[in-house]
Amino acid sequence: MTRSAPQLDTPRRAAVATTTDAAAPDPYDTLALISAAVGALALAPLSPELRAILLATFVLTGPGLAVVTWMRLQAPAVAAAIPLTGLSMMTGFTAVLGWANRWVPVPFLLALVAGVALSALLHARHVGGFATLVPAIRRATAPRGNAPLLWTTAMLGAWLAVLPGLIDVPYSEFGLLAVGTGPGLVLVVGSMVGAFVWALRRNHLVTAAAIIGAVIVVQRVTVSLITEVPIYTWTYKHIGVVDYLQQHQTLPPRGIDVYGEWPAFFTAFAWFGEITSVDSLLVAQWFAPVIHALLALLVGALAMLLGLELRHALAAAMITELVNWVGQDYFAPQAFALLMAVGILALLIASRTCHHAGYIALLAFAALIPTHQLTPYWLLGVIVALVVTRQIRPWWLPIPYLAMLVGYLVPRMYVVLPHGLFSGVNPVANGSSNVEYAGSLGKLVTSTVCRGLSAAVIVLAVVGIIVWWRQGRPFLAPVIIAFSSFSLLFLQNYGGEAIFRVYLYALPGCAILIAPLFLAVITRTGRHVALHRATAAVAAVGLCGAAVAGLQGYYGLWSLVVEYRSQVTLFDDLTADIHGPAMITSLDSAGFPSRATADYADLAKHDQDFDTPIVDRWPEFPKDFPDARQFEDITLVAESSSAETYFVFTTQALDAIDYYRYFTPEAVAKFESQFRHSPQWSIRLQDDHTIVYQFDRTGSGAVSTGG
Repeated sequence: MTRSAPQLDTPRRAAVATTTDAAAPDPYDTLALISAAVGALALAPLSPELRAILLATFVLTGPGLAVVTWMRLQAPAVAAAIPLTGLSMMTGFTAVLGWANRWVPVPFLLALVAGVALSALLHARHVGGFATLVPAIRRATAPRGNAPLLWTTAMLGAWLAVLPGLIDVPYSEFGLLAVGTGPGLVLVVGSMVGAFVWALRRNHLVTAAAIIGAVIVVQRVTVSLITEVPIYTWTYKHIGVVDYLQQHQTLPPRGIDVYGEWPAFFTAFAWFGEITSVDSLLVAQWFAPVIHALLALLVGALAMLLGLELRHALAAAMITELVNWVGQDYFAPQAFALLMAVGILALLIASRTCHHAGYIALLAFAALIPTHQLTPYWLLGVIVALVVTRQIRPWWLPIPYLAMLVGYLVPRMYVVLPHGLFSGVNPVANGSSNVEYAGSLGKLVTSTVCRGLSAAVIVLAVVGIIVWWRQGRPFLAPVIIAFSSFSLLFLQNYGGEAIFRVYLYALPGCAILIAPLFLAVITRTGRHVALHRATAAVAAVGLCGAAVAGLQGYYGLWSLVVEYRSQVTLFDDLTADIHGPAMITSLDSAGFPSRATADYADLAKHDQDFDTPIVDRWPEFPKDFPDARQFEDITLVAESSSAETYFVFTTQALDAIDYYRYFTPEAVAKFESQFRHSPQWSIRLQDDHTIVYQFDRTGSGAVSTGG
């Protein structure tokens, strides 16, 4: 069997052709000037929310436009370079300001705005004027009257009708989709996926892109609209660091956590908050939808730079969105770092035809290093593998990346060594979950769905390799990007979360490998029309099934991860009133946002684990709970310690205990009754979802409520 050489598709030919065009008025100059004006408006006396939108728009467009206007990059490389440049400048420069103890947020923004405007003016003078944007806007207008777009619009209306029924839903071990109007959310997403397949079959690519945006809105904006504050207890650990930077204008003291050693994410959003005066809680609540929109853009750009057509790239972006059940998109360095890593890979692939893209990638990697502890090492492994297999050049390319990474790590070895550089060459153990309990039927169902979806993605990616080979596409680069993360299982267990990181890093590459397979199935034509339509329908149903599985994985823990504003206020008040060492513990950390303000640092200086759940402090604690003198032991520790001692019960923790089957509800009720009836413990604070007991050395049993 002979295989023809791969043909360069029309959009790609056009993109390459632009690299040799003579200098002409560039729309990037006009857009850069507009972006600079938007950035300056972020300092105007407007509402914090509007200023946040303006500043985010400037960061994601202005610096990148100012850079790419001087280069001749392929269109997909431009799409990757523009947001990546802005994000890299925000993280890299603010980290330097933090290290230098020169916290000057407004002058830094003014310098960025001035630099963007000056770049646009100089380039416009060089090429002879500014280009008009009207033709580009007309070309980008979606085709009128197409059924997939109309159907998606109708589904957005249905989504708005579903939203009220998702607020304050009761606990279900099967998550949000099983209560309230949760089934309606499934129907809306499934219908949109069907419309996406329909749009691809009809080659309505603008419509297909719009549907990806609509799916992101339904899957991620839903959380932002139906919650009072950001979900996940661990989100607040990051909000507290940002608050510390804003209050003290310096990094947290060394030794209280690892965040001060990898501070770029936190300095970036401390700067963002100081410029806009927007509450970090609000930023965190809307963080995930923005991350997903940018990730879809960067995955699509990477796919096109690897040689795929635009509709393949759209399919890859949609697949990445639908099968991402991991829940690592919250306000955290992990999500931000993944975004930057995908952008860097896109530019490294683009550097095969334009070395300027490689310069941007190198500078972005420098900004990535102080952002996250793990992602740069995975990315370096990918770069080395791509160079060894001659997918990118020159041969010495990994050297500056390795030098920067090692140079940053060596002074911080004192942080890394206590946790161990390696967990042992045992991929099975390193890939095991951090939850050892069998749990409820709901947990079993959700775990099975997530594992099945993950396995299906990997299997289909392997099948996709065969399709790439048969179509004559160079497949080695996407294979490396897709499967390199599995090497992490031979090095680290990452606190029982390595398997989540592996899947997350693998998603973009796997989706890109699957995209041609998916398009081949849904667009096949020939004599057997009925058969081709049937296979397309099966593929569409399969993609809908993947969407439902992804939703279940994302929303399956809903009652455990949702937080309430009253709880945030309660714990803010509690930590603000404590002066000195303290132990604030619980049966489970769910509903326990104890690090949402800068006050956490004062407590962590005395004890890094001041708010660690009791089952993690005392591994033997669950044995024969609560009849093995657990309450008496806690009381004895409180009596012998100089630290203020608190024990917390939350409704989310009770749901988590039921979900994972740590203990029986009767056992928890019996345990809490011992606090309630003890003269040595009193209620310090209480709201509808939380009770905080404080050890009282006077033994008066006085009750104080608030919050």
